[in-house]
Amino acid sequence: MLTVAILGPVEVHRDGERVTVPAGKTTELLARLALVAGTTVRTERLLEDLWAEDAVGTGRNTLQSKVSQLRRALGDPQLVIGSTDGYSLAVEASAIDALEVARLADEAVAFRIADDASNTARACAAALALFRGEGLYDASDAEWLAPHRAQLDGLRLRLVEERLAALMELGATGEVIGELEEL
Repeated sequence: MLTVAILGPVEVHRDGERVTVPAGKTTELLARLALVAGTTVRTERLLEDLWAEDAVGTGRNTLQSKVSQLRRALGDPQLVIGSTDGYSLAVEASAIDALEVARLADEAVAFRIADDASNTARACAAALALFRGEGLYDASDAEWLAPHRAQLDGLRLRLVEERLAALMELGATGEVIGELEEL
């Protein structure tokens, strides 16, 4: 099974073993596809995101070259699916840490709505444990990453708030005070 971690330095693991993905545009391509795993990203969008102002001069062949490098690195050409429209990463959303965090955040909200503070705190803690640093830390400095980084930072803060509120409801004020002081 392939997992992609983008909540910190970009890391890929296949069956528990770390996979080395070439730095630069190949890693950036992986991060771009991982953010919407299972969904096709249009070729034009990939060119614009990855090469910005150079996108006009960058041909599809350059993108295809990076896709080939990514396929080789992942060890299975079927993991990056190409179509006439674009490319997609063929992994389950649960295999991408950022997408799993979003799922757990939704789960936490559902537990909060159901007045289940214990499971709210549990879901938030599980989601927060997946963060290993700043989201997409070493993917690139490209402009297209800024809104994704901001969204991940906002999600992390929301999870912290939800978890602390749930702990307060459970009467764990000492733990909450300690964490607030640390924050």
